[in-house]
Amino acid sequence: MWKKKTALLLILLLVFVSGCGGKEEEKDAAPSPTPEHMEAPVIQGDGDLAETAKAVMSVYADELSIVSSRSFDNLTYAIPVSAINQFIQDATASGEAPSDGYYRFSWTQGGDYTYETTVDDAPELESVTPDPHDETPMELQLNGDYAVSGGGLFERVRSYEIAETVTRGRMEISDTLNGEMTGHEYFSFSVRDGDLYFVDATLNITIDMSGKEIQDGFLTAVGVLRADSLEILECLYTDPEQFPDPAKMNWAQFIAEAKPLTRLSAQGENVTFSP
Repeated sequence: MWKKKTALLLILLLVFVSGCGGKEEEKDAAPSPTPEHMEAPVIQGDGDLAETAKAVMSVYADELSIVSSRSFDNLTYAIPVSAINQFIQDATASGEAPSDGYYRFSWTQGGDYTYETTVDDAPELESVTPDPHDETPMELQLNGDYAVSGGGLFERVRSYEIAETVTRGRMEISDTLNGEMTGHEYFSFSVRDGDLYFVDATLNITIDMSGKEIQDGFLTAVGVLRADSLEILECLYTDPEQFPDPAKMNWAQFIAEAKPLTRLSAQGENVTFSP
């Protein structure tokens, strides 16, 4: 859900080039290879914090392995481990220590990523047509004159409040480009009676044809991970106040009322995805 407007333009131009070649007879397309599933997510790192997290997540390792071996498109099952790994990495790099039973800190990354590119950077674009159905090439005098620039000052801030037992907590990630928000993510989790409940919400930003950003609520994965099962529902919320609280949510009530966009359900080795 990130900004790819200029990159997409250049990719489309390259696609047009490949489509405007000779009129050779098309050959039968080779069968697509079976996609490889992602390896089961595992806690990474060394030290006391990583070892604590490994002990917490070891209970769910077998079920995560089963789900990962059957999933090629829906990767929501990797969210809890990925978030905890990011926390461990930032806490270790920053040298943070817990206080009153919690790690509370922020970690900032960023830099100037301004760029500019021209047709000269890709000479083969001379033959590109603005419309894949129009075989008239772009006029050659545009070569060297057509420039695209973008990027700017990017900053990402990750804020944490996570128990030193790694059994509950939350993190928030904010992205800005030239001072304007380009991304926002919330992650929270709670281990209750051996079950790990979690919520991961990402600001759903799209760009229309005019280049205007449209914020359409938060795409939110809500799940419960158990030693022998996993359920994750992806829902759309308009406001963070609507997010379920992993520390309090009643799972049966939640699934009875939710209107999911997608759903992952796993009971042992029986794994289903819908739609």
